[in-house]
Amino acid sequence: MLSGTSNAEQVSELKTQGVLDAARDPNSSVTSTQAQETLLAQSKASGAAAFSFDPNASSEEKAAVVKERAEEIGRPHRKHANAALVSDVDDGVTAGYDLPEASSGKAGALAVGEEGQHTAKKEEYERVGWAPRFGNPADKDEGGTMLDHETFLEGKLEDKFFGDWYHNTGVIIFACLASWTVAVLGGGLAWVFIVMAICGTYYRTSIRRVRRNFRDDITRELAKSRLETDTESLEWMNSFLTKFWPIYAPVLCKSIVQSVDQVLSTSTPPFLESLKMTFFTLGTKPPRMEHVKTYPREEDDIVMMDWRFSFNPNDVADLTQAQIAKKVNPKIVLEVRIGKAMISKGLDIIVEDMACSGIMRVKMKLQLEFPHINRVEICFLERPTFDYVCKPLGGETFGFDINFMPGLEGFIQEQIHANLAPMLYAPNVFPIEVAKMLSGNAVDQAIGVLQVTFHGAQGLKNNDKFSGTPDPYAVVSIAGRQALGKTKTVEQNANPRWNETVNVVLTSLREPLTIAVYDYNEYRKDKELGVCTFNLEQLETDQEHENQHLEVMAAGRPRGVVQCDIRFFPVLEGQKLQDGTIEPPPESMTGIAKFTIEQAKDLDGTKSLVGQLSPYAVLLLNGKEIQISQKMKKTNNPIWPDATKELLITDRKKAKLGLVIKDDRDLAADPIIGNYQIKLDDMLELMSKGQEWYSLAGAKTGRAKMMLQWKPVALKGALGGSGGYVTPIGVMRFHFKSGKDSKNLDTVGKSDPYGRVSLSGIQKGRTVTFKNNLNPEWDEIFYVPVHTTREKLVVEVMDEENVGKDRTMGQIEIATSDYVEQGEDGEYLIHDSKDKLITRQLRIGTGTPKGTLNFTVAFYPTIPTVDPEDEEDEPKKSSLDVPRETTEVNGVASRVRSDTTTSVKTASSANGEKALQKVLAAGEKEQTETDDVQAPVTPKLKIGVDDLTKYESGLVIFKIIDGDFAHANCHLEVLMDDMLFPSFTSAKAKSRQHNFNETGDAVVRELDLSRITLRLVSEIDKQGDNNEEHVQAKLAGPVLDTLRRGLYTPTQLSLRGKDGRESKVTVSLRFLPLRMSLDPSESFNNSGSLRVEVLDAADLPAADRNGFSDPYCKFRLNDKEVYKTKTQKKTLHPAWNEFFEVPVRSRTGAKFGVDVYDWDFGDKADHLGSAPIDLTLLEPFQAREVTIGLDGKSGAVRLKLLFRAEYVVRSRQGSSTFSGTFSQPGKVIGAPVKGVGKGAVLVGGGVAKTAGFLGRGFKRRTASHAENSPIQENGSAEPRTAGIVDMRETSMDAGGPPQTPNGHVPTVSVDGAAASLGSSGKELPATPSPMHNRQRSFGAMSQQSPAPGGAEPGTASISVLSAKGFGDDTKIEVHVGHDSSKGPTQVLKTKAAKPSKTGEAVFGEGEDTKRVPCFASDAFRVSVKEHKTFGSGDDLGEATFYVSDTGAGGPKEITVGKGIVVLRSSFQPAEAGSTMDSPKGQKSLGRFMSRRERSVTPGAQG
Repeated sequence: MLSGTSNAEQVSELKTQGVLDAARDPNSSVTSTQAQETLLAQSKASGAAAFSFDPNASSEEKAAVVKERAEEIGRPHRKHANAALVSDVDDGVTAGYDLPEASSGKAGALAVGEEGQHTAKKEEYERVGWAPRFGNPADKDEGGTMLDHETFLEGKLEDKFFGDWYHNTGVIIFACLASWTVAVLGGGLAWVFIVMAICGTYYRTSIRRVRRNFRDDITRELAKSRLETDTESLEWMNSFLTKFWPIYAPVLCKSIVQSVDQVLSTSTPPFLESLKMTFFTLGTKPPRMEHVKTYPREEDDIVMMDWRFSFNPNDVADLTQAQIAKKVNPKIVLEVRIGKAMISKGLDIIVEDMACSGIMRVKMKLQLEFPHINRVEICFLERPTFDYVCKPLGGETFGFDINFMPGLEGFIQEQIHANLAPMLYAPNVFPIEVAKMLSGNAVDQAIGVLQVTFHGAQGLKNNDKFSGTPDPYAVVSIAGRQALGKTKTVEQNANPRWNETVNVVLTSLREPLTIAVYDYNEYRKDKELGVCTFNLEQLETDQEHENQHLEVMAAGRPRGVVQCDIRFFPVLEGQKLQDGTIEPPPESMTGIAKFTIEQAKDLDGTKSLVGQLSPYAVLLLNGKEIQISQKMKKTNNPIWPDATKELLITDRKKAKLGLVIKDDRDLAADPIIGNYQIKLDDMLELMSKGQEWYSLAGAKTGRAKMMLQWKPVALKGALGGSGGYVTPIGVMRFHFKSGKDSKNLDTVGKSDPYGRVSLSGIQKGRTVTFKNNLNPEWDEIFYVPVHTTREKLVVEVMDEENVGKDRTMGQIEIATSDYVEQGEDGEYLIHDSKDKLITRQLRIGTGTPKGTLNFTVAFYPTIPTVDPEDEEDEPKKSSLDVPRETTEVNGVASRVRSDTTTSVKTASSANGEKALQKVLAAGEKEQTETDDVQAPVTPKLKIGVDDLTKYESGLVIFKIIDGDFAHANCHLEVLMDDMLFPSFTSAKAKSRQHNFNETGDAVVRELDLSRITLRLVSEIDKQGDNNEEHVQAKLAGPVLDTLRRGLYTPTQLSLRGKDGRESKVTVSLRFLPLRMSLDPSESFNNSGSLRVEVLDAADLPAADRNGFSDPYCKFRLNDKEVYKTKTQKKTLHPAWNEFFEVPVRSRTGAKFGVDVYDWDFGDKADHLGSAPIDLTLLEPFQAREVTIGLDGKSGAVRLKLLFRAEYVVRSRQGSSTFSGTFSQPGKVIGAPVKGVGKGAVLVGGGVAKTAGFLGRGFKRRTASHAENSPIQENGSAEPRTAGIVDMRETSMDAGGPPQTPNGHVPTVSVDGAAASLGSSGKELPATPSPMHNRQRSFGAMSQQSPAPGGAEPGTASISVLSAKGFGDDTKIEVHVGHDSSKGPTQVLKTKAAKPSKTGEAVFGEGEDTKRVPCFASDAFRVSVKEHKTFGSGDDLGEATFYVSDTGAGGPKEITVGKGIVVLRSSFQPAEAGSTMDSPKGQKSLGRFMSRRERSVTPGAQG
């Protein structure tokens, strides 16, 4: 920093002080006017709002002077108190500080433990006696008490030789006789001493034994009497204090020293220089608890005890000389410095040998809620005794105890009692509100954020008719207490428009919200116009209350209306698991932060002339002042009690916290002592590691203790930003395979299990439900975005309930840190473990495990990409950046030093501000303490519209901005591909125009093939019923086209409802690529619909005595029967000519096969043979005719297969079923029936067979072919292998494959050389590589949509004849619908008819006959409804039928519900060449692409 600037500031300060001293000096020539002018000039130069007035001027003249400088300093307006919750929403205004760039991240943060958290430094405890330690060293010098040291005599003589009176008499006699003997024998004095030593040793040993026995007896007696009294001994507590006191006493004394220093520095009288506690210790001997008496007869919620205590550290009766020598006595040394600055002298006041004792009553009031103790009341039952030695003068050597002065000791004692009696002497009590103390501050117990958006007010009236038009502003508070937020003041307007938002932290919803409206007065107290209230309990059921009109009341009269919106955003809490553990809350970019500056140490005292600073802290958020702490006097180690602030953070990744510490200079500008700035995200990360201390920038020495608390809040709808959305670092791939032996939670039947994955209690993905099944086979894959390595995912199996909440059947916790790992370059690594099966036992809480879950988990990271919003908000680098070596101030180049004293100037001092910016920028470069903590910077990609096709898989991130809907009270859902459950569900839009500002994401598996669906629903489908009744509007389209349209750009999409009404939603999209290679089983080409034409069979074994069989086929998919053909009578060469379609979710994993049976009347069907069908040999949209050999004695079945690739949505299952509209089973209509083919013949039972089929084989083989044929003429069978024995292309209408948005046709390629279709070892379809090197087919394209399976067009005639079985008194009507390619349509509706006496309702055939253009294979629906004059009747049943394709058709009975409907149908083929005019004729290309309809025109194959 610049020493020149420091000297300039000191000179300015000395000049100011010198002018004041000169003006006071009567001998000086400086007048008071000159001194005032000098002070005015100095204040203006420092940017302060200083004015000079004529002493005799009126108030109007003084106001005019102020207005003259209004443009320079702004209008003087009383600032409203800061709101309790400050937001980080950028209003473009900052406090003018140029702090170090937050990009330095964690630089300046001191390592954990560097502040001495774990290592006690000796110098820190010099003032308190000793450092924390285990035990007292004096107690360790002797191995035990004196009783444990035996002398030689004690070891040789038993106890019976000691203690009795005759023992002592014997000793005396022995001493006398021994002395006489020595004298007679002429012994010297030495012998006398020997006799004395022997007697003394014996006597000492005897006395010790007596004392030991006496103490034992006394202890026994006291123990007996203790049982009869109400007091209890506390020796266990005294024993604990003896060991704990050496550890805790230094810490306690240190805390007292710091607190007292802080109080003394602010309470020093003016005539003293300073007051400072230089030494404080409570001694090495701990307090002692004598006994306690309890009162068990009190109320159940009251605990009352009387404690007798004593603190006599100078009692050394039970200490040895060694212990006494090492004992530390209680002592307090207070330094009183008299004088000023250099002419001052410190005097020590010593208080030592403190002692006290007394009996204290403790009364505790219990409560049910935590912390279970509501209040503690303490008082002394009698006056305690105090003793001390006070030496105010003379110090240690010559100090004189003032208690020796007559009368003074008693006077001081009485003063102490007089002050304590009103607070602590019974009946007065000192209450300690434990519950309130432990409840903490607002942010600790916050339940959410209350947001009040003020639109304005109307009709505000002033109580005083003579007050004129009010200048209103509104004040927000809870229950009328402290003001938490205020609006701006609107002048001279009874109908103000505020358009402001106030945010308040709520800790309870039990108290009302109070909005007080005031009339602003510039020179008088503001006048209250009235108060309006809002009951916050309403937010429990509905968290948004828009367009509220709250009446302003004053003295029981209405005084206007306040218009506002009230919203509540609850705090996100972690889910409590069954075992009692609580998960961390979900990651969110929005929430409540509490920023606290607790204290600072070692501030640079050289920046003050006297070496003592008067520091205060300024807290900043994104460069704006949010809090100014109390100014502490004369200390370089301040502790601020109020340097804390709660903040509403709308975008955590952009928020920056700042600290500026200034020195309070009364008249001169306050210089900056040090500063620091850090990103909120970085500080949260450091807090999680235990970091609290940070080195200040721009200072030679100094560090500050900063703390940050964070609670996530999901802010949606009302504020800008992402609604708390956190960009994922990757996705976790979960493959739920199966469950086994799951726990049955149902009393009747079995549970209905489904699997799910939740993050912090929020469901992120789930499987379908298997009804009544404890061994579900889910085989489902879904992806869960993850955001940090700290997250924990819960894999859970749930039991679906129709009533009430779903119940858990067991859960498993998955830590993301087990799968997410960061490389040295900062990028996350792929953890491809999708093939590693995990089998875990399911457990509910801590109970016994029951059931297992088989699943796999893998992690795939995202490729970091640039977000244009972040680029726009990135602060531009200042043009004032200068080299680190030198800078220039006032034309003087100087070496930059860290001890420069600077001042923050206002806009009027541009040069000083520029110099300050240069200095702070240089100081920022010096912050290198914790550069090693910095994470490596990962390069980010810029993805534009043209770059999308380079990637296969990724995350599409959509920000839903607002919507204009045709319906209110609906949710917006986003579904991807074949997923049954939505990837994102918005909050409910209560009005037709709604601002969402919500962000979600979804995984895209194949970008060029995936589809996205947006739909508006009135109710959320939580069970996966796929109920279309709740869908109000829907829009579906390719993901790639949608991304190209809305990438980084707000785009309006239109959703059309069933009623034709249009809804619009505005969205903005982003795309994050994934480092993932898609598994073949997840490819678009792996799922779809399979059309099977069952043509005929040949050489089936004879199962009946007549040499024939009655064969029929059953087709199974994944061990479930999906279709059964009709039975052909008495034939070994049946021709079925039937078809059906079945959805296939996974072609690579499907187990598809056919079984042929012989039908027997009244007996079990005989199995003729079976064969598997390998669907992986099929190419999508390419029809194949296959000949399948059966594994029986003989026989083969000929089929036509066509696989159409499309997404298949799975539904709730009792058996394996799928949702979607597929062709109904029917007959193969064509040449055999209509005569269009060549050489048609009839084979038994009127079933047609083509000559072409007969000519291609399936004849009974002759003997010449027997050696090459697995089917023998005589019916004997060699070992046969079932499967496809012949496969060829056919003219069956395959239909066109779907076009991708770029016009290509997706197909499945085969790696390597082309393999034979008949080969059993053909490789599975290859997955497109990330670079999209796909082989594409351009065949099978047509804009004409022919009939499914090549059925011919024509006209169907349908008439309803009668109905019966629906009730004798029920008036019914019959509806006939047509399932065409355009969707279901109604073609016929009869008149209402009532059953006759026979129970049959008859309809007129001529009146109720309709002709419908259709194809011969189209399905029709017949439904019966109850007729009602008003309203809609009940549905009585519905069934599917096909028109009769021969002749005029006869009456046909169809079972509908519990009744029967008789109708007549016939089919008239259209003439050749009329196909283009058929009902399924021309379709536009746009419709083709949006609905993925495929052409199956035969002519299009070429």
